[in-house]
Amino acid sequence: MSGQYLGGRIFGLDVMRATAGLMVTLSHTSYLVEAHWPRFPAVPSLDWVGVFFVLSGFLIGGILLDASAKSGPASLRFIDFMQRRWLRTLPNYYLFLLLNIVLVFIGAAPGMLSTATPAYVVFMQNLHLPLDLFFWESWSLAVEEWFYLLFPLLVFVAIGLIGMSGRRAFVVAGVLFITLPVIARMSVAHHVVDQSTWDIWVNKLVIARLDAPGYGMLGAWLSRSWPKGWQRMRWPAMVLGIALLAVVTTNGYGTSPRFAIYGLNSLEAFSVALLLPLLSAWRKGGAFGGPLRYLSLITYALYLVHLPLLYLFGDLVPHPVAWVCAAHYVLFLAVAIILSTLIYHFWERPFMHLRNPLGHWLATRWARSASKR
Repeated sequence: MSGQYLGGRIFGLDVMRATAGLMVTLSHTSYLVEAHWPRFPAVPSLDWVGVFFVLSGFLIGGILLDASAKSGPASLRFIDFMQRRWLRTLPNYYLFLLLNIVLVFIGAAPGMLSTATPAYVVFMQNLHLPLDLFFWESWSLAVEEWFYLLFPLLVFVAIGLIGMSGRRAFVVAGVLFITLPVIARMSVAHHVVDQSTWDIWVNKLVIARLDAPGYGMLGAWLSRSWPKGWQRMRWPAMVLGIALLAVVTTNGYGTSPRFAIYGLNSLEAFSVALLLPLLSAWRKGGAFGGPLRYLSLITYALYLVHLPLLYLFGDLVPHPVAWVCAAHYVLFLAVAIILSTLIYHFWERPFMHLRNPLGHWLATRWARSASKR
């Protein structure tokens, strides 16, 4: 998602998204320069992908609240909501799924292909069982896609079949999404015996991670329901969120296994959500507004670009001369940003431009079908 909320861009949300994207990229590629700078970069041990989850929940929450409050059949609103999400997320996903399959097939990327590979097409690689074959960064995209499907499905089913109001249905779904993943972690805890099994059975399993966007969704609901209180709490919430993150980031699986299994992801997501009142109020960025907005827009593409680029050209970055190594690394990052820009402008945006026409066509067709009954 971009940093778009309530009809305009918000600099604080762009900062949040762009920072998370950069930190993920740096954490995956900094080993290329570790021969000269072993402590570069000083990336805090925060789950930066989890920051994306919380932010996505917050941004999509505002959109879903608007959609749930509109008139018209709940089924039509659900379908329109999903086509808008899918046209934003699926084109990039399938482009890079195909690219990763090709790279693994020709031996240019690590991993393996098998009869289970088609599971990646329908985001089943880590729904309730981990399938750790290749395209490892896709685990987070599966979390978001299942969230985009299940949360609005619950909301619109509650509206259409039970007659619940949109806001009440939203709250019920939000509570379910922050509680059920804890139960899911309990059910898979017996699989966890070390750091790697914790990573695939808890940290990267869809059913165990849906609470992170759930906290963002509840943040969106709070900001709409109590806007004045949301603004008044921004500084206390920021201080509390930073304090909690300072504690959470020092308690991973290596130091606190039981806490990592049952509470780490939830507390981390809650702590990140506490940053939203202040960041969502940070409307303008001055001279930094343009560059941060640009970086925020291409973050999705950058997330998918940097690892294939690493597989293909990462070996060219290390060099015995420090300044040459640094220059290679800067060039690597620049190429990643340029490729991400091209993908955003010539692949992502054309699909996004289809959302409004398709939404109009769906509404018109639905109205015609209703008039014939």
